[in-house]
Amino acid sequence: MKKSVAGALLCALLCAACGPSEEDLRRMVREEMNAAAEKTAIAPVDVIGPYSPAVRVGRFLFVSGQIALDPETGALRNENIEVETRQVLENLGRILKAAGYDSSHAVSATVYLKNINDYQRVNAIYGGYFEEGRYPARVALEVGNLPRQANVEISLIAFK
Repeated sequence: MKKSVAGALLCALLCAACGPSEEDLRRMVREEMNAAAEKTAIAPVDVIGPYSPAVRVGRFLFVSGQIALDPETGALRNENIEVETRQVLENLGRILKAAGYDSSHAVSATVYLKNINDYQRVNAIYGGYFEEGRYPARVALEVGNLPRQANVEISLIAFK
């Protein structure tokens, strides 16, 4: 099990009385810093391009933008913006779960909308995905186009 950097430093300070060398202390801190920066790709779903669905770096999880692709059929679920938004959030949830996270770990979200006039309808669905009062920071913006002619795409950053 990996210790936190603070834990490694505390251990190093406590062990200072035992006589570890300055080089030993530096090595311990360097090892802990390197361990915290390990990068792991999380790929529980098929993707439509050269990217990872998520990448874990230390305790952070960076989840790529998800559109409303049905994981069973690969078809875009875009009957209306509410259905599309629900599918996007389900896709995000699937990736979070595969990495050992859930929506409560989301600290930042970016919402890409093909039509900013859909903002309120997307917001109504989006708000129900997170615990009230513990919403992630968010950016929402209108874009010219999205993959597969999707109307909404959401990416997340999570931390635990």
